[in-house]
Amino acid sequence: MQRLMFVLLLLTAFGGLNSDHCLATELLSQPDSWPPLPQTDGGVDIPAQEWHLKPGPRTVRILIHYPNGNLASVNSETGIMLTLHNWGGTDCAGTASPLELARRFNVIAVCVNYLQSGPKDSIEGPEPYDFGYLQALDAIRSLWYVRDQLTMSSRVWDDGRLYCTGGSGGGNVTLMANKLAPCTFACVIDLCGMKKLSDDIAFHLPGGSELDARWSRDKDSQNYLRNADQELRFLGHPQHLKEMRRLGASARIISVHGVGDTTCLFRDAEEFQQAVLKAGLQIDHHWIDSDRLDGHIFTSAGHSLGDRTAIVTEVAGHYLTPGSPMLLRRTTSPDFDRKHVIRYSCSDGTYLISYENGYPSGSFEPHSLPPVYEDHHNLLWLRNEADTLQPIRTTTDWELRRQHIAASLQQVMGTLPGEQHRVPLDPVIHQTDVIQPRAESASEVRSIRRLKVSFQSGETWRVPAWLLIPSNETEQNQTGTQSRDSSSKSSELRRPAVLCLQQTTAVGKDEPAGIAGDPGLQYGVELAELGFVTLCPDYPSFGEYDCDLTERSAFESGSMRAVWDNIRAVDYLQSLPEVDPDRISCIGHSLGGHNAIFTAVFEPRLQAIVSSCGFTSLAEDDLPSWTGPRYMPRIATHYQNDIRKLPFDFHELIAAIAPRPFMAFAAEDDDDFQVSGVRQVIESAGSVYSLYHCPEHLKAVYAPVPHSFPDDARKAAYDFIRHAGADN
Repeated sequence: MQRLMFVLLLLTAFGGLNSDHCLATELLSQPDSWPPLPQTDGGVDIPAQEWHLKPGPRTVRILIHYPNGNLASVNSETGIMLTLHNWGGTDCAGTASPLELARRFNVIAVCVNYLQSGPKDSIEGPEPYDFGYLQALDAIRSLWYVRDQLTMSSRVWDDGRLYCTGGSGGGNVTLMANKLAPCTFACVIDLCGMKKLSDDIAFHLPGGSELDARWSRDKDSQNYLRNADQELRFLGHPQHLKEMRRLGASARIISVHGVGDTTCLFRDAEEFQQAVLKAGLQIDHHWIDSDRLDGHIFTSAGHSLGDRTAIVTEVAGHYLTPGSPMLLRRTTSPDFDRKHVIRYSCSDGTYLISYENGYPSGSFEPHSLPPVYEDHHNLLWLRNEADTLQPIRTTTDWELRRQHIAASLQQVMGTLPGEQHRVPLDPVIHQTDVIQPRAESASEVRSIRRLKVSFQSGETWRVPAWLLIPSNETEQNQTGTQSRDSSSKSSELRRPAVLCLQQTTAVGKDEPAGIAGDPGLQYGVELAELGFVTLCPDYPSFGEYDCDLTERSAFESGSMRAVWDNIRAVDYLQSLPEVDPDRISCIGHSLGGHNAIFTAVFEPRLQAIVSSCGFTSLAEDDLPSWTGPRYMPRIATHYQNDIRKLPFDFHELIAAIAPRPFMAFAAEDDDDFQVSGVRQVIESAGSVYSLYHCPEHLKAVYAPVPHSFPDDARKAAYDFIRHAGADN
């Protein structure tokens, strides 16, 4: 072992060891490089992957407990069970007793002093708390070590019985271990563990958990939290759970959580449980409320729960006990033997967990920057992997170019938030009234319920909106708050919906909802009169949406914040029993016009898009006007207001919407957006719509009027949306 550590020191001194790869893996994989199992209960130190915040060799101390206190007691029914300490703890603090687990369930119980064990590093240190990543790799590596030593010694034991449990921070590491080794465990038991590195925990924000993981949003800080870092630690990430299932994950997850937990929030446990079920994985949940308190096993509905050793026995004993008819055993090869590489794709890169050496090693591959296109107008060219231009001949070729466009737009707007920000909507109705359609409205609509609502867009902010629901004489009076699963409304009564985005106006959502502002911009009401459910949200900092767009937050631009809010608005519309979830469109004027375009680039669920007086070619526009906090400050700070440096133009953005129907209305006397630039954009984007053989899906209407949305243009827009729905 001393010889190994000396070699590792040499590798470090000469730059041979880095944060993502342990380049001494060949040495570490040699059987004689690892210490032998102790003959009786005791501890050993094993090599661990380097932590980039404290470069150099690192070891992990593990404590091993045998069924009868000695290695000789291991038999053909003996399994291995990790029992992991809490945040700030060491050895076996805050988790089930290893001595009791080993004795009761015939397992080798292993406690792991994973990365940042103890209060000095996990609570008091200047580095951010790892929150499960390297910590889980340490735990899995410890499991591999015990298993490997048993295998090399030709000892008979039950390799199908690999389990893990932990409390609080140990519950978090338990669930992360199951994520990073999805084919290894037969059962994992989480006791009030953290389910996500939420913003309140990561940045110690008010209003959520009391925990402080000490991460930073400052890209120049060594504690900077990448989107991918946060996404990997989101245990309910839908795509990651889907990948786990594809790989063959079969562990039964047991989640025990107090409904009054204010440290590791109960709402996160509910969110995780629902995501696991939706992914088709197995989970037993035990929500502990006052009715479950017995004064012995469960003594608290908060974070502490009670006797965590007894709790494991209570909720999982029938799964862990040899001879039990419900005993859980893994019957397929574990990750250690598959020697595969697991990939979890994130918004700005991919996490790779490699088992090529048997034990796991983690690394991160950031996405490369999108290629530079000097010409944003000629769209039928693609830069390939060799960075040479090739003609686009198929829609498959175009899809690659479309990905480049979306990535380039994020270079200016900031990265689209990851799935960890898709919190439960928690819709609230604040006000309800009924309005009558105008007499000239030719529709079956007899009345319109106008509800002032709000919904949770992210962890710490809500979006105010008006929801307009048309009714006729045959329809029941609905509240607009039922979930789709609980609604008995037949699919025939579900209506198409339109997301109606405001222009630049202090009254915000009140204008499209018909309460204040320009009567010619009340498209939310007019569409409801035609039978559409409409949702009119406030744009950030307008109306009742109070936010400071200059403060450091999850968004690097007001434009991206609005895009995310609109994506969540689509989530909200799809949750309503009155709405056909496959027939949602978007309309907006001016600010709302380009807001609709930006959103459609990232939101494929929008069926048809209408932009009134919302854009022109940026080469013909006042570029500095796009650089305020409500828009994209990076245009000034990163691209110096130079159109030659800017990596996108509206030609590309509208083409990226293809083949979905898109309509532009352009005012020929518009002082904000030059009509000549609009014509150029439409002509250029038309080449992509022709590639999809649907040139009729791209429409432009022009009128000799100033910056406005006149009656005839609005009528044409409504017909366009209606026909787009009929075509689909």
